[in-house]
Amino acid sequence: MSKRKQFLESVHHEHVQDFLDFIRLHKDGADPFDLAEVLPELQRSQRQELWERQLKLLQHSLTAHPPERWITGAEEDAGDMEVEISEEQKGYMCTPHVLALLTEVAQGCLSHKAETQEDQSSLTIRILTNIFQKVVEIIAHRLRKDKEEGQELCCSSEEALYDFLLVTKFTTERSEFITGVFSSLSAAVIIDISRTLQKISHVEEMLTPETVNDLPPLSNTILKVTLKSPAVTMFFLSEISSSIESEVIDSITQWAAVTHILTIIKQSDAFIVELKEIALSVRRQIQRHYNITAENSANIQRSIYESTVRMLNDILNPCQQPNS
Repeated sequence: MSKRKQFLESVHHEHVQDFLDFIRLHKDGADPFDLAEVLPELQRSQRQELWERQLKLLQHSLTAHPPERWITGAEEDAGDMEVEISEEQKGYMCTPHVLALLTEVAQGCLSHKAETQEDQSSLTIRILTNIFQKVVEIIAHRLRKDKEEGQELCCSSEEALYDFLLVTKFTTERSEFITGVFSSLSAAVIIDISRTLQKISHVEEMLTPETVNDLPPLSNTILKVTLKSPAVTMFFLSEISSSIESEVIDSITQWAAVTHILTIIKQSDAFIVELKEIALSVRRQIQRHYNITAENSANIQRSIYESTVRMLNDILNPCQQPNS
């Protein structure tokens, strides 16, 4: 049996391990099996069959192992007893594999959207983006429960997350898929940084981030992956801009979080126009909503406000120079 036929038959809930083995082979440069070459060679009927199989596999996997169990399963099984939790019980550890499966389904759905019914395609995209949001929430939850395990999960998920985001090349800006994916990512980073800022108890703790390594683990991972691709970075910035326009950001720590993101992206020496536009929007918002006076000089909120204004000025000033 040819590898192509074996791959098609592996996309079934009874052969999940075979399917994952093919995904690993695809990532192994020494192996001749390359999905990028195999998929275009499939006949239209075979591509349709593959897409339907992937969707059924995803639905079956999530029915058998719902994402909520990735978070609560091990803790509930443990109860009040001091027991050692096995690797098999740690459902969240399958996150990289779930991302790999999401990538394959998303690529099949988006690249052959014209060949499928609009309602079916739209439903699949909603399922994909909802599952992706849950995956991001699970990583964030693991970091809060156990920072060390959460950091390991971030590292193990980094490559799979990058592959998933590259699927955006099959769609266009403001599509349902783009909005769903990047709204989850931008919200996760803003909340992550904002929570870190809320824990500050002394003015001296206020620091301007210089690299992604100065951010908390989840934000570090998401921005590190995002900045690998200019196209992905543009989608991310576009969603940040939309969040500002929709006024869902409503606290000084969240405005500061956005400014932290802009400051990191500024280090790439790209996206000058986009950064300036977003920075101006942030400055207008905080000037409109935060009248924090000098009498509150010892207040942490004021320190965050002043730090945010300084970072915004650093972003805007180079952009306002002639011939920039």
